[in-house]
Amino acid sequence: MCQLPDVYDFAGIHNIHYSRDETISAVRQFYTFLSKMYMDESDILEPPEGGWPHMDNLRCMGKTDEVIELLRRLPYLCPKGPEGKVGLWPSVAPRSDVINWSELAPKAMPCSSSSRRFDGWNGNNLRHISEPMELMNEDRIPPDVIGLVYSAGRYRKNFLLDTARGIIHWYECWGEIQILSAYYTPPPTRLDFPEEWAPENEVEWRSEYPAWSVTDFFAIIRRQFEDLNFVPLGPHNVQEVFTMADDNRAVIKAVQDIYRQHGWPDLATYRKEDCLRAVRKAMREDFPESIRCGQEGDYVD
Repeated sequence: MCQLPDVYDFAGIHNIHYSRDETISAVRQFYTFLSKMYMDESDILEPPEGGWPHMDNLRCMGKTDEVIELLRRLPYLCPKGPEGKVGLWPSVAPRSDVINWSELAPKAMPCSSSSRRFDGWNGNNLRHISEPMELMNEDRIPPDVIGLVYSAGRYRKNFLLDTARGIIHWYECWGEIQILSAYYTPPPTRLDFPEEWAPENEVEWRSEYPAWSVTDFFAIIRRQFEDLNFVPLGPHNVQEVFTMADDNRAVIKAVQDIYRQHGWPDLATYRKEDCLRAVRKAMREDFPESIRCGQEGDYVD
């Protein structure tokens, strides 16, 4: 277990509150930040007046009314492939491809009896891609919690947004981030000791990985990009420095240097377009083995 410093602000449950408007604002600000670093501003999709249509279809997941209303009004990121074609969901952190619920809602359908096979986007399948499998199978995720990133596959992370409490659990969060974030000024508001406030069947998973207030959660991720602990190699692949293998170090170090040479993290001097061109050039010429499926700048583990 990580040893956290005494300066950490371990907040009580009564010090954090959920706000739909604040949650929407935090997500929008985070996406705007990413668009200044490596994504396109046009990738941010704002909901139409009245919210995204078809969101009531997502009730097949068994989520609360508040979860559905939040998903109806959140901004999302456009899935893009090579040459602007529709493709993969963008990566907003390592092993964390953000789900575009507005894209899935029109395809969602009630759960069928054949839950062991893929039968369209029914509630079981939607939960499968957005919640940790081990928790979903044991029905330990409550209806007021919704996953924000794609979770199917090995080594995937999970962002579990709790609309009852105004927190996000970072499932499978790196221990280094838990320690580093404790020294940020001001210290982020972290919610611990779930045995004091969570139902018994949720205590174990809520204790295993950290939870922060919504605004602090996104601020912590932003800090990882600013410090280049998270390194975008392309819109669909963000690498991290905490567990990189020896054969990954050269490409990550080279791309870190490119970002810094182009003014990062000072947004006033950062030359985004020049930087991204240099990253793509380095990936093509110096690290061609790292390019996946013809997507320039994307890196394969």
